[in-house]
Amino acid sequence: MPSQPNFVRIRSLGAFVLVALLLVTSVIGCSQTPSASSSETASPSASPSASPSSSSSAAESAPSAPETRVFTDGLGRDVEIPVHPQRVVVSEFSSQALTVGVKPIGLGPNDLKNAFTQAQLTGIDDVGDPPNAEKILDLKPDLIIFSQYMPEIYPDAMAQIEKIAPVVYIAFEDPIYDVLTTVADALGKTEEAAEWIKGYEAERDQVREEVQEALGEQTVSIFRIQKGRLRIYLSTNFGGYALRSALGAKAPEAVQEEIAKAKWANAVEISLEKLPEYAGDKMLVIVAGEGDDQDEYQAIKDTALWKSLPAVKNGDVYFLDTLKYYNSDNVTVRETMKEMAALLTGKAP
Repeated sequence: MPSQPNFVRIRSLGAFVLVALLLVTSVIGCSQTPSASSSETASPSASPSASPSSSSSAAESAPSAPETRVFTDGLGRDVEIPVHPQRVVVSEFSSQALTVGVKPIGLGPNDLKNAFTQAQLTGIDDVGDPPNAEKILDLKPDLIIFSQYMPEIYPDAMAQIEKIAPVVYIAFEDPIYDVLTTVADALGKTEEAAEWIKGYEAERDQVREEVQEALGEQTVSIFRIQKGRLRIYLSTNFGGYALRSALGAKAPEAVQEEIAKAKWANAVEISLEKLPEYAGDKMLVIVAGEGDDQDEYQAIKDTALWKSLPAVKNGDVYFLDTLKYYNSDNVTVRETMKEMAALLTGKAP
């Protein structure tokens, strides 16, 4: 049996070991607690500090806005085009592009004849007719807009051009509600087109009312005199659309029959002997101021047939500037509409 002092030492040593074991257990317990908290922190739902990281990852993985879209053109082709084209080449649609705030980098020569937009077309490259593929390639377009007839007229050139950038073909129908809106859609500018149309319609309604009040049941025809050719214009270019669709002027029966055959036909060529059938109570005449066309007019106006026409006898023949009426775009329609309205209502100077 151990002596008392040794027993005391043994008890003291036992107490010391017990205290040490308690301390170790406490330390281990404390070291496990942060580990559990760290696990909860990793959960996205438990820790605010994890949210920015998660949001950033979500933003990085979210798809960006598409840069292209599919556009169905006038030939029924589905073409992938830029959502917001920046470098656009057009053949005959610069007026529509300018209307919605897009200045093309290349255009066809016919647009350069537009009396109402020439000032805005300075410095723009003429890509030619037939269109020059090399010139278009140098311009580095991201979208090309041509008329529906180009593949038929210039198949080889268009086959090359279609390899340069997306090409959409536009059908020639209603210049306001079809051509303008379609070109604007291709350019991603539908709202701008709608705003322009709203202003046009307000102006159109006003002058149409004035014209119809002035004309009553009188008919109006519009035609062009050229060397060896007499053309009656119908419902599209050379003032036809502005006269019929915008102003609502009544056409002679023979002209109306031609329009009924093909709504968007440009003109019909007639012989001089047929002119009394197509001439209206008021006549709008397009003829060059000089040259062979003017010589042709001078010869016609001296004929008994010309002098017998009601419009000639009543002084209701009005001459139009060829350059102003050459195009049939929305800008030309609006401006010539106002000019013809002034002539037909007697308000022109």
